[in-house]
Amino acid sequence: MDDIQNHGWDSQKHRQVIQDDEISLLDYFRVIYKHRGMIVSFCAVAVVTTAIVVLCLPKTYSAATSVVPPIDILQKESALAGGLGSGKDSILRKAIDVTSIADMYVGILESRAVADAIVDKFDLMKVYGDKEYKSDARKKLIKNTTIKVSDEGIVTITVRDKDPNRAAAMANAYVDELDQQNKRLSSGQATSKRVFLENRLKEIERQLSNIVNIPAREARIKEMLYELLCQEYELAKIEEVKSMPTIQVLDRAIVPETKMPRGTTKKTALAGVVSLMLAVFVAFGREYFARIKAIEAGQPLEFGSDAGPEDANNGDFAELTSKRKIIATQRKKLAQENKPCSQEP
Repeated sequence: MDDIQNHGWDSQKHRQVIQDDEISLLDYFRVIYKHRGMIVSFCAVAVVTTAIVVLCLPKTYSAATSVVPPIDILQKESALAGGLGSGKDSILRKAIDVTSIADMYVGILESRAVADAIVDKFDLMKVYGDKEYKSDARKKLIKNTTIKVSDEGIVTITVRDKDPNRAAAMANAYVDELDQQNKRLSSGQATSKRVFLENRLKEIERQLSNIVNIPAREARIKEMLYELLCQEYELAKIEEVKSMPTIQVLDRAIVPETKMPRGTTKKTALAGVVSLMLAVFVAFGREYFARIKAIEAGQPLEFGSDAGPEDANNGDFAELTSKRKIIATQRKKLAQENKPCSQEP
């Protein structure tokens, strides 16, 4: 009966130890309050440092320009898309939308050829401090450039730079390079067409040189074909040498009058939040290692207690030790009192 009672007493004490060892929400606030000085100092240093760094950053200016495809090309594309029916033709209509001229312009603007032309024109290797590798200057140019396409097909080019005049000039240079690359691609197609027509005309001329051996009807057809090819050939030569603009500038970039916002408030607020979370984490880490050190010294502390292990010899033991330690001491004392007399010395 005594064993059963002792076992019940031990179980009750064990449950009490577990309950007493649990950490409540109040204990977390106690830890934060205990290390409040460190947390506030850490956050203040982070916020002040971030504000100083942001305010010391050089001024940056932003210039933007926008272009649209030529109206006649857009009309042809619209007529082609509108002339398509429903059903399976909708797939073709979608393909036309995906491969629109505006998307092609973006691809040209983001090409390495255009970026290298801008780097060379403005000597960006010297401006950006990349004197050895053009690829580094190209990466910085791409980072400082934003190219977007609106739902209406308007392509907007935005360039950021420390010099407002250079920012506007670089944005407009993108438009010029787009026009040059577009002309080069267009002239390449015109040249291929001219070469084809030229070879075809030579072939027809060779056949007509022996017209006496050709039936009259076939000879008449070849003469008509020769006249049509001559007309197409002349048009192809004109298309090849013409220098009309292939794009239309909607808004040309102008020199910006005000600098870009640094975002000081947003960045310092973010630094404050991040530093607060990090400081709280450090506080709980310090509390954890302090408790481990106290337990190894045989003087365990309550979670969040301000007392140190060295204060255990100067104060009340019950205030400096944990409830778990007290209960363990009480259980040891009860076990000694219930020990049989035969085993006493």
